[in-house]
Amino acid sequence: MNFFKAKNGFTIYKATGVRHEYSHVNLEEQEVTCHVLYKDKIYMSVVVDVANDHVYIQGDVDELGELSMSKQFYITMFKEQAQFFIDNQISDLKKYYANK
Repeated sequence: MNFFKAKNGFTIYKATGVRHEYSHVNLEEQEVTCHVLYKDKIYMSVVVDVANDHVYIQGDVDELGELSMSKQFYITMFKEQAQFFIDNQISDLKKYYANK
């Protein structure tokens, strides 16, 4: 039995106001600092130590409820981005994103 017969539809994306930012990249120590913010308040800070494959977390996004993605999603995303920044020797994020 096939309950999913529809072949068209649409999705509406709406900004929640929750944002993430990478505040510091230390190429020498291979560490990247990331934050999850809502209304300019930091709810979770994550330091990704790429060299030692460690993640240090302060705070939580649970308080944001359905506004934010899960804590694990953010951690995975931050780890992937940190690895990219280190692998590509990107320390000036404003300059990097300005050229994209």
